[in-house]
Amino acid sequence: MGVMENARAEARGLIAKLTLEQKVGQLFMLAFGGKDLSYAKELVQQRFVSGFYISQDNAETISEAKNLTEALQESARSTKFDLPLILGVDQEGAWGVAVSETTTGPGNLALGSADDTTLTRDMYGIYAQEMMACGYNVILSPCSDINSNPDNPIIGTRSFGEDRDKVSRHVKAAVEGALSNHIVCCGKHFPGHGDTGEDSHRLLPTVDRSMAYLLDQDLVPFQVGIDAGLPMIMTSHINFPQIDPDYPATLSRKIMHDLLRKRMGFEGVIVTDSMNMWGMRKNYDPAESAILALKAGCDIVMLSEEHYEHDASNYVAKQMATIDGVIQAVNKEDLALDVVENALERIFSLRLQLARNENLRNKGSDDVLTERHQDVAGRAAEKAIRVVRDRDDLLPLKGKVKLIGLSGAEAHKMVVNTRGIGPNDPQAAFDVFCEELRDSSADIEFLSETDLQDYLIGKVHFDEGDIILAVSEDYPLPGMDYDVDFQKERLNQLIHITKGKMVVCALRSDYELRSHPGLSTYVAAYSSRACSARAMAQFVVESIGEGGG
Repeated sequence: MGVMENARAEARGLIAKLTLEQKVGQLFMLAFGGKDLSYAKELVQQRFVSGFYISQDNAETISEAKNLTEALQESARSTKFDLPLILGVDQEGAWGVAVSETTTGPGNLALGSADDTTLTRDMYGIYAQEMMACGYNVILSPCSDINSNPDNPIIGTRSFGEDRDKVSRHVKAAVEGALSNHIVCCGKHFPGHGDTGEDSHRLLPTVDRSMAYLLDQDLVPFQVGIDAGLPMIMTSHINFPQIDPDYPATLSRKIMHDLLRKRMGFEGVIVTDSMNMWGMRKNYDPAESAILALKAGCDIVMLSEEHYEHDASNYVAKQMATIDGVIQAVNKEDLALDVVENALERIFSLRLQLARNENLRNKGSDDVLTERHQDVAGRAAEKAIRVVRDRDDLLPLKGKVKLIGLSGAEAHKMVVNTRGIGPNDPQAAFDVFCEELRDSSADIEFLSETDLQDYLIGKVHFDEGDIILAVSEDYPLPGMDYDVDFQKERLNQLIHITKGKMVVCALRSDYELRSHPGLSTYVAAYSSRACSARAMAQFVVESIGEGGG
């Protein structure tokens, strides 16, 4: 028997010993609020959950992460299962955990811009090493969506790009980097979240695409990931009416079973995106949605990030009601026991793999944020930078450079103080960018918010030789929007004032450029991470040096 067959046989032996409550509990991967582990331990020992979704709310530092994961795994060892818990984190580059103490790199869109699969493989190997050092054993990445809609508010820099083949290349490299460093990774958001103009954290989007289109486009990176050994796939809460007119992807047997399992040959674990997201909660009862997801072919029902409830005191009751609802459905024969046990076979096989991974990994590679890791991140950020447009040959910079931030201080506060999932940067990208420039010898005038307002209202005017350098940003924030409209309005005003002769340094994607045809020069980092802000600052310093400004 091969490794997979042995794991399945061992899993079946474990399943045979379980009560119904123990079987159903294993179908859940839950979140909990804050850093008090008493409720989490109760979920393991009394409700028998198979794992947890961990966010920055639960552990902000590596030390906290190690203490948390050791305590949770110890609670699992005291049960009859004696298998590692699934401890999953959104370490994917543009989103991350313990961000101030780990290496996020520039994120997927920048890796796609660099288009060096060795760098992508190395970055995902770094995620694996650093997360395993923290005690996390599953990274809920890579994001395998194609950025086919530039107005997508929630994917953006989390995707490797808008080209199918490029995304596929980098998904393959990401999976290889993670698996070769002994961590479980998870492709998401099946069958593709890149063609939406809405955030499924807030509502239920619709993608009106045919099966033929999906097979030719959105599904290709997932198939490449599956062929590379992807052990987990996460669903999307999106309607695909041409495929299933009745149910969104997470609840659709036509999508999860007929397409993903049968047509694409995926044999690993299917985990739902968080069932607390408003795309699901606004349309389905918690227990009803869990039952439908299991019937559709999902293995693990994830209730991540309790903040989606907007009622922290109520999420525990929702979790209990959801588990109890599934138990009742099995008792009433509304949910077949075979469905539960088939899912359990895959879940237990995965948890057995987690145990093997722990034994295989090099414990000597537990260092995080090492010089090598930062070097890989820095090279990726530097290689990602693109001069997308320079119509009036403003580069290199020649003249007096005046630097302007387009997003404003309030937007930066929102980024730094965002909830448990998302970028979680201790500093906004613009602040890092300015620090780097101030530390350099470049001759730059930094305009304050008050200075900028004076120029915008015509109180003062730019000199003819001034080079206006404006910085734009964007952040994929779950359930909320970064105010790019405010940024767009300011940029349009400045384009009018300067007659288009200005330079934008974009610490974000370049998708905004289509809204500004009159802009002369645009340089994109494809990332709002600190390493990309530093790389962009270096680009500016070198450009000033070349131009003799």
